[in-house]
Amino acid sequence: MELFHRVKAAIRMRHCVVSDYSNTAFGPEVDLLCHCARTQLSKQHAKQIKSLAKKDIEWSYVLRMALAHRVMPLVYRTLSFTCPDAVPKTILEQFRTHFYANAGRNLFLTKELIKLLDLLESHEIPAIAYKGPTFAVSIYRNLALRQFGDLDILVQERDYDRARHLLTSQRFRLTIEHEWESELTDESGTVAVDLHKRITTREFSCPLSFKYLSRRLQPTRLAGTVVPGLCPEDTLLILSIQLTKDRHPQLAKICDMAELLRVHGRLNWVKALKQAKILGGERIVLFGLCLTSNLLGVALPPEVARELRFHSSVHDLVNHASHQVFHPSDEALPDQLTAQQFHWLLRERLRDKIYPYYLRYVHSVIVPCEADRRILPLPGRFSFLYYFIRPVRLIGKHGLLQIRRAMRRPRNHDLYGHDKKTPMPVGSETKGVTAETIRNNSS
Repeated sequence: MELFHRVKAAIRMRHCVVSDYSNTAFGPEVDLLCHCARTQLSKQHAKQIKSLAKKDIEWSYVLRMALAHRVMPLVYRTLSFTCPDAVPKTILEQFRTHFYANAGRNLFLTKELIKLLDLLESHEIPAIAYKGPTFAVSIYRNLALRQFGDLDILVQERDYDRARHLLTSQRFRLTIEHEWESELTDESGTVAVDLHKRITTREFSCPLSFKYLSRRLQPTRLAGTVVPGLCPEDTLLILSIQLTKDRHPQLAKICDMAELLRVHGRLNWVKALKQAKILGGERIVLFGLCLTSNLLGVALPPEVARELRFHSSVHDLVNHASHQVFHPSDEALPDQLTAQQFHWLLRERLRDKIYPYYLRYVHSVIVPCEADRRILPLPGRFSFLYYFIRPVRLIGKHGLLQIRRAMRRPRNHDLYGHDKKTPMPVGSETKGVTAETIRNNSS
């Protein structure tokens, strides 16, 4: 029933008209932020930045937004080269301090990443580093121009537990465990590692497995060391996924896409879109590219622009997401899509639309979990019996819960006090007393 209502709502919202987006709708600060968040400036962009800087800009807000959206290095670099005199000295100094602190931390984390990759390799655990330092080098060509706070490492599912135990033996502690990754932090709290067995949750369409990504790895040089990195086509897919999985996309992720377009403009887009379609992620890729063009004014390749003509719904989704980037509230704007409706429309295959509900309402009930195994440990050859144990355990658990609730529920005569005798007024006090008064007193 819930799925039915989701479908109806999504279809209804699909036909709603979303107003065109403009950066200026959020004020000149956001417009300035979007113009500065890039590595290459045309003469027109430089002129627009200088014009915006002359306006009544709340510079402290620009700094906060640049840090929150992780585009501080790009914004500082652009402002310092374009119009340093227009920026208050105190603000420019704060930008400079953050910039060099970020550059030093990036170099430190890069060295730590190399150590971790060497550690995994020494224990014969193949690993792929992505995001973080590898994206900074492969996309921006400069380690200092990207903000990142943790290290993302992908391993095969069969090596996942072994890799996690290896990290914990090296004075890392598990802080958060998800279905697709584990977040670990070293004892000093300075190095955070996201160890992945999958890129995203199983509910997300366009899954990218370790086996698939490892077929097309390219060497990436980090601090003088060559490590395996993702090819541009797979980087495009991952960046698109990162843009669509969050309710409020960070501007930094959009900048990653813009720089990928700039650096790898000669990418075989027909082949890339075809491969994305096979994986069920063509609409996700088109959405990411269109959102980047909409917010940062990046020209799309002709092949992408031509394919967008056959996906008219993408433009509505882009307008929705453009508002969400800078909207501070977690609540949906009026006449805007909810997160569930947004992801429903973004998925292009029916099986991808239904699969999250299957996992949530069917798979979670049928497939045995760790609690079933703890109750009755069985040898591997008898593991099939857990499929019979699980329904019995669930019926017992929830059935007993309902029985306890029923037993604790007060009886009617206890609740309303019917077992207590109500004293009747006597003497002259009985005058004017009605049955209704007695009932009110007793209650």
